[in-house]
Amino acid sequence: MELKPPPACLDDDPPIDPTPLTVDEMAAIAKAMGHPARMEIIDYFQECKPHTVGEIASHLSLAQSTVSEHLRILRAANILRTEEDGPRTWNCLNRVVLKRFARDTEAVTVRLDR
Repeated sequence: MELKPPPACLDDDPPIDPTPLTVDEMAAIAKAMGHPARMEIIDYFQECKPHTVGEIASHLSLAQSTVSEHLRILRAANILRTEEDGPRTWNCLNRVVLKRFARDTEAVTVRLDR
């Protein structure tokens, strides 16, 4: 059985929603990003390219079960999106959410500087 190549990146740089994230969304994203392994996973997605759990685990030298749990947490915070492809699940960084998070975090910092 021939496996298909990975899907195209799910993020074609769509416009950023001007609506601020909710306090709960901001907290969930911050909490999800609060672990070094999850930050390494996010960093692994620098190139806009979907990856499987096996690819990520191999790159980080972590057990697949450990990476799967980190991916679950990142998905729950809407930082990652997934696409099912038969036996594989592709993970793709939700860059739009991270850009909104960065924008809204900067807005908080600006308010603090006043």
